[in-house]
Amino acid sequence: MANCTIFLSCLLILTNFVAGYLSRHDVDNCPELRCKEDGPLVRFPFYIKGRHDESCGFPLQCFQLSCSNTNDTILELPVSVTLHVSNISYISQTLDVYDPTGCFLKQFQFLNLSTSPFFYSMDTITDVSVFNCSKYDNSLPWVHQWGDCLVDSSHPFVTVVFSMEDMRDLLPCNKMFNISLVPDTRNGFITLEWSKPECRRCEAKHKLCRLNTNSSKSQTHCLNKFPGNISSSRSDLQI
Repeated sequence: MANCTIFLSCLLILTNFVAGYLSRHDVDNCPELRCKEDGPLVRFPFYIKGRHDESCGFPLQCFQLSCSNTNDTILELPVSVTLHVSNISYISQTLDVYDPTGCFLKQFQFLNLSTSPFFYSMDTITDVSVFNCSKYDNSLPWVHQWGDCLVDSSHPFVTVVFSMEDMRDLLPCNKMFNISLVPDTRNGFITLEWSKPECRRCEAKHKLCRLNTNSSKSQTHCLNKFPGNISSSRSDLQI
C-alpha cells in the first residue's frame, strides 16, 4: 500500500512537471507583442507575421497581423482591403480599425466580411448613399461633408448621407452608389467583432487562450499566464 502511494505521488509530481513545462514552453514561444510601444497588444487568436510563429495564432489568414514600416499594426481583409488596428479588446472580442487614408467609403466598395471571421458591431450599422453634387459650388456647407476622399476631376463635389433626413436638399444631385449595412464611419474608426475562436472565458479568468490541437472542432483551452501555478495549467475546453 505504501509503495502504491509513493508511486501515485511520484506520478502526480511528474504529470504536474510536464504540464508546467508545456505551459511555460507555450508562453515563452508565443509572447505578447506590439508593433510599437503604444500599439495594441497582440496575442492569440492574432499573431504578428514574421515575429510570431504561425502556431501562436488561430489558423485563419485574417488573424494574421503585420507591422508597417512605421510600426503601425496592419489587418488585411478580403478583398485587398488594408486597415490599421488601433485597439484590440480580448475580453469583448472586438477590434477598432481605421483607414489611414481616411476613406472608408472606398474600402467598403471592396470589403467582403462574409469570407472572414469578423462582423460589424450591429449598434453602428447604417445605410450610406453617395451623391455627385458637381452642379453646386462649394459655397454650400454640406457639399463636401464626409465625401472629400471621393472627389476627383469628374466628381469635384461629392457628399455622403447617412439617413433619409440628410437627403432633403439633394434632389438636384446625382446618386453615385449606395452601400448597405455598413458602420457609421464619422468618428474615424469602425469596430469589428469575432465570435470564434471563443476566448472570453479564458480572458475573464486572466488566463491565456490557445488552440486545442487535439480537437477536430477547433476548440480552445486556457493556460495560466504564470506557469508556476502548475496544478491548473491546462483546463476549460471551449468550442
